[in-house]
Amino acid sequence: MEEKLISAEYRVELMKKLHLCPDPFREIMYLRIFGGLAFKEIGEIMGRTENWARVNYYRGKERLRKEIEDNE
Repeated sequence: MEEKLISAEYRVELMKKLHLCPDPFREIMYLRIFGGLAFKEIGEIMGRTENWARVNYYRGKERLRKEIEDNE
């Protein structure tokens, strides 16, 4: 049970940090993680290329990772 509680707390913190990310990172990450969309679909939605969506997803993910590491 404690693992589930820690996991839930971690998810809340992750969502808080994701919410504070600037666009386009935040929107791309929401579409990819929660929407389950492919990078091609994200690119089409945002009027950009698949590669642009992929690169910005990676940059957003790295930004989140760094913030999490800095706060630990």
